[in-house]
Amino acid sequence: MVNGFKKLTIGSTSNQEAFSTTLKGTRVSLHGTTYQTSFGVQSLDLVLGNGVNLSSSTLIKEHDGGEYSPLFAKHFISEGINHDQVIVCIGDRTADWLTTLPSPIESENTDEQTKDQDDDLRIAWRYKRRVQARFSHSYDLSKHRPASQLQNCHIIEETDNLDVLVQQISDICMQNQSSVIRIVLDGVGMPITNDFSITRFLQRIKSTILSSNTVILALYPPQCISDFLNFYLEDFFNYVLTVKSLSCDKNPVYKDYHGILEINKVGTMNTFTMPLYDLTDRFFKVKRKKFIIEKMHLPPDLSETVSRSSSHNSNVKSTNLDF
Repeated sequence: MVNGFKKLTIGSTSNQEAFSTTLKGTRVSLHGTTYQTSFGVQSLDLVLGNGVNLSSSTLIKEHDGGEYSPLFAKHFISEGINHDQVIVCIGDRTADWLTTLPSPIESENTDEQTKDQDDDLRIAWRYKRRVQARFSHSYDLSKHRPASQLQNCHIIEETDNLDVLVQQISDICMQNQSSVIRIVLDGVGMPITNDFSITRFLQRIKSTILSSNTVILALYPPQCISDFLNFYLEDFFNYVLTVKSLSCDKNPVYKDYHGILEINKVGTMNTFTMPLYDLTDRFFKVKRKKFIIEKMHLPPDLSETVSRSSSHNSNVKSTNLDF
């Protein structure tokens, strides 16, 4: 007798592919059952666990006076535009950021080269679709996006009534349930009369994004808020980064870099295991076309003392020891 029941496989490959196809710019996390989207900087995605989880929030603490931290927000917004995701910007500086978004670096292959590759590449259609789908992109800082590509970007004017902002964000999330939504908060609620208003605003925002495919990026200068609110923000957000400028540091070791990126917190979601992340500080530099985040490698010490000690060690004769 044939059994009519079929075993249900949670997190099967077909379900994951269907979800990733519906939501552009997403893929399954390697550390759990959640789905991720790219932050916008490929080297930063590796630090954050190959991307940021959906329904998560990221905090950037601006210790640089707003000199380099907007670059992170611009890449975050530009990555969402590449995947036709909905962008919601709140803050005084966000309108200027949208006019100077970096443009993605296009592939150097021509149509004829692509056609030749398609003819030579004889693989399964399912695997071919995975290869062609790009999760993250590289950007050219010297080229800006045209205004015609900002159709999915919404700018919400900040008001003293934070409850109105919560309602507007909630309405956008309800209207775009079939797409990933990126929310950028540029110092929303500052200057504030008390800490309760900003904590209540963030709690209501968090309850909204838990039921939608939303990721949040918030920028706050720690020196302009209280110690209690600083502690609360680090505990509230899933990812916490600190951006520091090296423009006033005369140390020759830092001459090739423009700032330090501290990885304060990398949260995990929907997993029973704790992945081991590399939370060492990174250094970043801004070139004419690229924004680079990397580990700093000190040059070898080639001083006169080191050369003398090495030559002295080479003159020591090896002896045979009996054990």
